[in-house]
Amino acid sequence: MSSSYYQSRAIILKNMDYRESDKIVHVFTEKEGKVSAVARGIKKPKSSLRACVQPFCHSLLHFRRGREMELITQGSLIEFYANTREDISRLIYAVYIMELLDKSLLEKMPFNDLYGHTLQVLDYINQWGINSVIIRHFELQLLLSLGYSPSLEFCINCGSKELGAFNIAAGGAICEGCRNLSDPIYPISAQTLALLRLLLRAKLTTLSRVKATPASLLQLENLLEAYLEYHLERKFNLSQTIKKLKAKMMI
Repeated sequence: MSSSYYQSRAIILKNMDYRESDKIVHVFTEKEGKVSAVARGIKKPKSSLRACVQPFCHSLLHFRRGREMELITQGSLIEFYANTREDISRLIYAVYIMELLDKSLLEKMPFNDLYGHTLQVLDYINQWGINSVIIRHFELQLLLSLGYSPSLEFCINCGSKELGAFNIAAGGAICEGCRNLSDPIYPISAQTLALLRLLLRAKLTTLSRVKATPASLLQLENLLEAYLEYHLERKFNLSQTIKKLKAKMMI
């Protein structure tokens, strides 16, 4: 039988008001996956937990297991990502990543590789700012972790290598001749397809040097947004906010 108490590094996804002085905190833990936990007395000014359960903080938390939710008994802050919190564009993207994780991960299902990758992306944003290639790479890593890896080498209908669109429902590329047989489909240029293949196999540390055209990045952004929403059956609120922000700031 597992112990009633455990500790784990954790990324804070979000917190919500609960009772007079408590909050419910959704966290992505290194050991247990996504966990919902109660942080008691968190609204009190002298609470020792206040700093380490802020959204997208990286913290070491101590938990007591419960029937429905864990209880956070103590915690210490590992990384606050101060640069991200002082820049509205970085802040919105960090919260977007937390929203993706919160809406897609099942409770108590560990994803160690995804946990590490999330930390890499948060560190990158905090140190270097926003890079659209890095964000798209994270979305793909999330899809891969959840079992929705796209098929990109051959048309999923006929096996042709002459690819020109993407079948969202089937999760694979299709040729021009099969476009009418598939729904919903998204057009995909040769440049976007090449970028997508690169992002699937490359490591984040090399992606800052990748150059892509604005047209390919926009096409890939729209494709991955539709792919995520279709397979996860969720709408992601921050995606529309990001589009408005990009229109103003040309990110």
